[in-house]
Amino acid sequence: MRLRTRTAVTVAACAALTLGGAAAAAAAAAPALADYGPGNIYQVEISSNLGGPQGGGAWLWLALAPNEGTTSSGTGDYAGSDCGHGFGAAADLGDVTWTKAGDTLTIQGVILNGFGGLPVTITVHSAYGHYSTDIVSVFPTLGPVLGLPAGAGFSQVQVAP
Repeated sequence: MRLRTRTAVTVAACAALTLGGAAAAAAAAAPALADYGPGNIYQVEISSNLGGPQGGGAWLWLALAPNEGTTSSGTGDYAGSDCGHGFGAAADLGDVTWTKAGDTLTIQGVILNGFGGLPVTITVHSAYGHYSTDIVSVFPTLGPVLGLPAGAGFSQVQVAP
């Protein structure tokens, strides 16, 4: 009888812990929202790669806030890294400016340190969502500098609120 009582108490304690943990998990499972600073309206993540011995890549995260009184231009910051194959990865970090024209965000001020401090312009869709494209579409100023034809490489882009 004593063993049965001890087992019942143990089962009840485990059930309470499990239910308490489930309740805490449910409370913590609210929709994922991130506050990257007051007023940011775009968060852009880019993963761009070009294969082969002369290839490389860039992996960037940008947070963009509008200028006061508008949603078509503003400032922001970025962090990430880039590399040219054979040169190793380099950290990238800084401030940007951006504009929105039609369905395109144009971001200026990004410096790719793995390419010797190369300033690049970034263009992405302004609509929230994920899409795949080529490197030159995302980094139009990189194509001429590196001799990349349209359609070269591969980019994954995520634009989020």
